[in-house]
Amino acid sequence: MTVDETDQIAPDALKESVLIVGGDGIGRSVAARIANGDTGATDRAAAPDAVVLAVDAARSADADTPALPSIPETAIRLAVVTVPERPTPSERALLERLETQVDAVVLASGEGEAALTAAVGTLVSIVQDSGMVNVDLADVETVFRPVERAALGAGEGSIEEPTAAVRDAFASLPRGVETDAASGVLVDLIGPPRMSIADVNGAVSAVRGRVGPDAHVIWGGAVDSAVDEELAVRLVFAGVESARVAPGDDCPRCGTPLSSYTLGDRTRLSCEACGFADVSVRLRD
Repeated sequence: MTVDETDQIAPDALKESVLIVGGDGIGRSVAARIANGDTGATDRAAAPDAVVLAVDAARSADADTPALPSIPETAIRLAVVTVPERPTPSERALLERLETQVDAVVLASGEGEAALTAAVGTLVSIVQDSGMVNVDLADVETVFRPVERAALGAGEGSIEEPTAAVRDAFASLPRGVETDAASGVLVDLIGPPRMSIADVNGAVSAVRGRVGPDAHVIWGGAVDSAVDEELAVRLVFAGVESARVAPGDDCPRCGTPLSSYTLGDRTRLSCEACGFADVSVRLRD
């Protein structure tokens, strides 16, 4: 028996229609690029099963909130948003505005066209690519419909040490994202032909060990004959929390960079200039 075997989808599941919409200039370029690729997504669909709004927060924060096209109410709506290491107040406000338009805002690290292309492409390929065990839009709806914010991470490592690839994926999450309270996780694994159920279980168990006990974990896996030793891990966390501030961020009272000190498993932040203190944030391993 495998981990969460009852949550698996048949390998020959039908591909759904995924519409990519650009929320800004970079987003429109990304939508066209992905639609012209081999992901199976499109930038033109009258009745899509899912809509992904591509937004670069750094370029869109001060613009009007991107609008979604008229689409069926049954379609799941996601916004994939790349965020810089230290989001500004206007960028945080953009995320809050987007949450009123979509089922979930999926955060990814980085800024610019390359980062946004990678993030949107990763999410689309997770639900579109065929494998030995597939993740599809039914799984996406299961974990995303009840939440407002999610996060995307991707990592690589040796098939001999699946947990290292999982650590790499966690490390790629946007700064300040806390996965402890995640309500669901999509785990997508791509490995060499010799990838075994033990390897899969090792990776999935490593993910389970870093989220809450009630998180709904759904995994999918595919074999890549061109890969010899590498294991790629792609994670989508639903229901994450974002730390409001992090060490080095501007003090919300006076604007001076915040200092940090560790107390137990928490890092507490304080401002040496004005005395603002006792803000805590969990640091990722």
